[in-house]
Amino acid sequence: MRTDEEELLIYSIRSGTVRYKNILIVPATIDQIFFANQIYVNSYTDCVDKGIMTDNELEVWMVENSILPKSFFATKKSLLSSIDSHKKNLFRNRFSKRSIKLIKSELKNTRAKLNDLLKPKLEMSQNTCEFISQTNKLIYLLKKTTLEHNKPYRAENYNKIIEIWNSSLLSEHEIRRLARSNAWKSIWSNKGFGFDLFKKRKNADLTINQRNLLTWSKIYDNIQESLECPSEAVIEDDDILDGWFLIQKDKREQERIKQESESLSVNTRHNSKMSNASHVFMANMDPDSLSVMNQGSSDLDIQKSLLNRNK
Repeated sequence: MRTDEEELLIYSIRSGTVRYKNILIVPATIDQIFFANQIYVNSYTDCVDKGIMTDNELEVWMVENSILPKSFFATKKSLLSSIDSHKKNLFRNRFSKRSIKLIKSELKNTRAKLNDLLKPKLEMSQNTCEFISQTNKLIYLLKKTTLEHNKPYRAENYNKIIEIWNSSLLSEHEIRRLARSNAWKSIWSNKGFGFDLFKKRKNADLTINQRNLLTWSKIYDNIQESLECPSEAVIEDDDILDGWFLIQKDKREQERIKQESESLSVNTRHNSKMSNASHVFMANMDPDSLSVMNQGSSDLDIQKSLLNRNK
C-alpha cells in the first residue's frame, strides 16, 4: 500500500464518514446504537420463538443431514489449533528464511482447508437467528445515518447501502498495517496536544474502524513496553507476531499454574503444621475437657449430616 493510500484511509477513519458518490453514511449516536441493540435482542428472541436455528444449531443440523462432514467439529478444532501451532513455529523459526517460507506455505494451506470446511455453512448462514438479527440492527442504523444529497436516504431496499457499508470495514490485517504506518504513528504519538484523533460529533460513538485502530495502536504500544519486546521485523509480520502473542500467553498460563501449585504446597505444609499443633494441644488437655470437645464435635457432625439429608 502506497503512503498516499494509507493517508486516505487514515483520514477517512478520522472523519468517521463513509462516502460513495452522492451517498454519505455518518457515525451513529450512542442512543441510536442502544436502540439498534434492542432491535437485535428483540429480533433474536422472535427468531428463536419461530423455531429459526441459531448459528450453532445450524452446524449441528448440517452435520446430521450430511451437508457438513461427520467430523466437522473435530476437524474445525484441529485446523484452528494447527493455525496457532504454525504461528508459534513462525516465531520460533524467525531467523531461518527457509523455515519461514515452508511454515507460511503450511499456514496458507491450513487456512484454505478451514475455508473449504466452512464454505457450505457460510452459504446457509443467512437463515440463522444471528444473521437475521444483525441485518435488522444494521438496517435500523443505516436508516438513521445515511444521507443522499445531504438529505435523509429513503428506500425500500437497503441492500446497496449495506454493501457500501460492508466494503468500508477494514480487515484486521489492513487495520494493523495502518496502526504501524508512519502516517498514523506521527498522529498517534502526538495525541493529546490540542487536537482530536477523530472528528467530534454530538453524542456520536466511535465507528468500528476507529475502535479497531485505537485497539491495535494500544496493543503495539504495549508490545514496545514489554520486557520481551520482539524485533521490528517480527512486529511488521502479523502471523509471526501472533506467534509471539500465543507463546507469551502460554508462558503466563504456565506461570499461573506454577504459582497455584506453589501456593497449594505452602498451604498444605501450613495446614499440616496446624494439625500437628492441634494434636499436641489436645494431648495435654485433661480427660474431662477432651471428652467435652469430642462430644461437641460429634454433635456438629450429626447436625451436618441432618442438614445434608434435608437438602
